[in-house]
Amino acid sequence: MGGIRNFDAQQGHIPCLRNVDDRVPAPMRQEVLAVAYELLPMCGAALTEHQIYYGIEQMLGIQAAGNPMAGWRQRLGRDLADAEWVRIYDVISWLCAQFQRAGLRDIYRQNINQILAAHGAAWDLGEDGLFQRVLPAAAQAQVAAAIAELRDPQYAPALALFISAQDAYNDRPRRDREACSNVFDALESVAKIKYNRPDDTFGQVKNHIEQNNLFRQEIVDNLTSLNQMRNHHFGHGMAIQFNLSPAEIDFVYLNCIGSVLLLTRTR
Repeated sequence: MGGIRNFDAQQGHIPCLRNVDDRVPAPMRQEVLAVAYELLPMCGAALTEHQIYYGIEQMLGIQAAGNPMAGWRQRLGRDLADAEWVRIYDVISWLCAQFQRAGLRDIYRQNINQILAAHGAAWDLGEDGLFQRVLPAAAQAQVAAAIAELRDPQYAPALALFISAQDAYNDRPRRDREACSNVFDALESVAKIKYNRPDDTFGQVKNHIEQNNLFRQEIVDNLTSLNQMRNHHFGHGMAIQFNLSPAEIDFVYLNCIGSVLLLTRTR
């Protein structure tokens, strides 16, 4: 384990929520660099300061100075401080791949994720080197369970839509409308496949469920509300401006995922 933020993971930077998704605070940029330099001595010939310096500079689109006056680390700190915020996440992912070659991916990820949490970033760095939006543990478990259910071959179209929704939800910045529309489309696909009604809309499938008393009325009401949210706010071809709040987006996303699980697990 590295020595980055081991004593107090949020000392000095205590956000209320993991909701920073449109910027990278200045201190966080420098702490990312500190992680890289802390691990460099453990890399041996697998990764050198020279490679880190030129790799980051060129990723940022900067013509690297061969011998900066104050040294490579100072120059990197300055250029990371000036970079567009989304490029910092690109640098973090690139560094993950470099430290993986040196056998230090897990230590690198642990330290980076401590920094992301300390600054309230909306993502964690996953084992694949890509970012995943932070959700409560129970919600993360629901997402994983839904993917597992949709791996049933009959739900292949729904799984493709679900993965598209997950990609949009995890994007930087989050593609809110796509996340909502794709996850709802995944739910609609599951409903049509489950009840063998390929030509129906979700509303028609929901009416079939209600008319045949397949679920409790409270659940039918919830499905009705989801369908109304889609019709009013993020249906395909709608010209109205998308204006759901972040909390409402989370509600739609997780509610659709819960509904997918409900349908796939009902016999």
